[in-house]
Amino acid sequence: MLEDARALEIVGISAFDERIYRGVLACPGITVQELVMRSGENAGRVQSSLSRLRAKGLVSRLWGRSPRWTATNPGTAIRTLVRGMQSELDLLTDTADELETAFRNVGTDPEGSGQFEVLAGPEEQARWYVRLQQEAKEEVLTFDRPPYVLDYHNPLQTDLLRSGVRYRTIYVPEAFDHTGALDEVGSLIRAGEEARILPSLPFKMALVDRRRAVMPLYMDPPLTRGVLIRGSTMVVALVELFERLWREALPVRPELWSHDSSPEPAQEEEPATDLGLEDRRLLALLAAGLKDDAIARQLGTSPRSLRRRLRHLLDELNAETRFQAGAQASRRGLV
Repeated sequence: MLEDARALEIVGISAFDERIYRGVLACPGITVQELVMRSGENAGRVQSSLSRLRAKGLVSRLWGRSPRWTATNPGTAIRTLVRGMQSELDLLTDTADELETAFRNVGTDPEGSGQFEVLAGPEEQARWYVRLQQEAKEEVLTFDRPPYVLDYHNPLQTDLLRSGVRYRTIYVPEAFDHTGALDEVGSLIRAGEEARILPSLPFKMALVDRRRAVMPLYMDPPLTRGVLIRGSTMVVALVELFERLWREALPVRPELWSHDSSPEPAQEEEPATDLGLEDRRLLALLAAGLKDDAIARQLGTSPRSLRRRLRHLLDELNAETRFQAGAQASRRGLV
């Protein structure tokens, strides 16, 4: 037979809460101060325990000048908790049946068209992400946003770009929060990646040769569940969504996104400007929506120095706000 403490834990009552409950049960009308003296615990912890016990229907508060506590009928209260637990277990059983049906139906199309395969765990998602790239023949389309299942460095991509596979990636500003992200993207762009930026993306995905896609089912970290989609109308819809967002996204100019890149020759039609490459890079990062801390980290400077540079840029562009600075920089062809 289970010990009393173990039995009460089954209905969600901790050993400490049980100790407080037994104190109230033994002394109807007891005060918090008396419970503190008997238990040796601080008043805040005792009060929190009483609130939990009250929520479970085990104790009641007697109003008066000095609030007192009394226990409800233990048999009635505990049986009510058990009935509530049974209802939750019944609901869990029904959910398990539904999930089992879904599990048996996933990926059962014998023709392999319209097939969805659930990927359990970040390791399985990462494995398929690598595999799909290795099997790419023509093109890889990517929504790049946190959280990640692999290190942001992707050595496969450079090799595939050299072999003729086209990469197009839409990033969000949060993708550049980690140190070195700016140079990493710059090197990929120099290797041939076409990159653009949007303020936000609805999810993340990798879509290969317009036939297969891998993506998480939920975006909350950790990415515990994902899905592999093969040759279905869903893939067609994902391609269409990518193309629409691609048209809306801000193109990334490679000379503005890497510290070790050489600036492109100035076009004759561009108005003369006193802004150097570093200032233009700062404007590009602002236009992309990066926060001050992320920009400072990528440029290797402090937030305070960054704010001074930003103030200088606003003066140079005769702008009062970042939005005005971005508009001016765009009109002058600086970003």
